[in-house]
Amino acid sequence: MELLVPAPRKGENNRAYACRVLRMNIMTLRLQPGEPLNENELSALLHMSRTPVHEAIATLHNDWLVEIFPQRGTRVSRIDPALVKEGYSTRLLLESALLQDVAGKIGRSQVQQLLDCMRRQEELNGRLPDAVDEFIQLDDEFHRMMYFFGGRSHTWLAIRGLVSHYDRMRYLDALDGECDYDRVTVQHRAFCDYLLMGLPDGVDPEQAISAHLTSFRGNLMAKMAKHPGYFTLQSG
Repeated sequence: MELLVPAPRKGENNRAYACRVLRMNIMTLRLQPGEPLNENELSALLHMSRTPVHEAIATLHNDWLVEIFPQRGTRVSRIDPALVKEGYSTRLLLESALLQDVAGKIGRSQVQQLLDCMRRQEELNGRLPDAVDEFIQLDDEFHRMMYFFGGRSHTWLAIRGLVSHYDRMRYLDALDGECDYDRVTVQHRAFCDYLLMGLPDGVDPEQAISAHLTSFRGNLMAKMAKHPGYFTLQSG
């Protein structure tokens, strides 16, 4: 599978660009769990010196996406089931509280942006699974907007590393054809309703978020058996 190498963004320095490109390819499993990373090869691919690539790898190491072994090399971290669980638990806690606190309090223009994002997801249905990258990116954008519109932008930025193993597991579900795309968009539409109108009687925010996030529960062991090289059984 070829790596995704988008063009640099306006004003983006080499370190930030290298970090964005490497993160994108790790999160989409183009750089596979356990795969060695060669700084010279990556520098040539990105047309830059080794220094910003080295700095980007150090940043991704802090986000648990890269493992560095002194004198032995660097590799993409394998998916740690303990971190998958921790990432899920973190998102469940934070997004349940977010939905509880801001339901009915977000303005119409902000909800319209969420609806536009959800509709772009729906428009991809005829091109799935080939358009899985776009679908997952829009899913991330939908949740990012929920955090930002709910006054929790710093929280979203702070948890990106912690939830990275959960997000890779989610992407692996999609690659294996086990993502229910229709269910995701239906739930997103419901979230839009809640954020604009408030929570209906009988809707528990924790149950609503849990139903949205827990696709990995019940198939984690099967996933580990199918992709044994992608997972580690030990934390750290």
